[in-house]
Amino acid sequence: MDLRTMVSPASGLDQEQLARLHERLTAERDTLTRRLKERRGTLTGLSTRQADDADWAADSADQGLLARLVDRDAKLLVEVERALRKLEAGSYGICEATGEPIGFERLWARPWTRLSLAAKERRERDDTTEAPEVLEKSG
Repeated sequence: MDLRTMVSPASGLDQEQLARLHERLTAERDTLTRRLKERRGTLTGLSTRQADDADWAADSADQGLLARLVDRDAKLLVEVERALRKLEAGSYGICEATGEPIGFERLWARPWTRLSLAAKERRERDDTTEAPEVLEKSG
């Protein structure tokens, strides 16, 4: 993979930063893929066990937890793969909400992020300003 073709001036990232982020995303993808395979195997094993009544509650709780972990990892894997595709297309590191650079520090902390810190904070502020209405209706 030639990182020179992936550098987008709009992202503000240089080739070295892109290489480091690419390596980090690839490692995360590999870890998630391995972990999903293991967890799905464990989940399948739990569902085929012949449990007596005393073990049923524990197995049910284990299945619920594993199912949530599999779901979370699967969603994160989609985000990591999306980031890798954007990196290869030359559009990585650009905020999807504002078109501004996300910044290396934020990308290093969360390499699959799609929003700059300012856009993320603005979205969270907007979400919290709507929250009181929801609380008033439910309370």
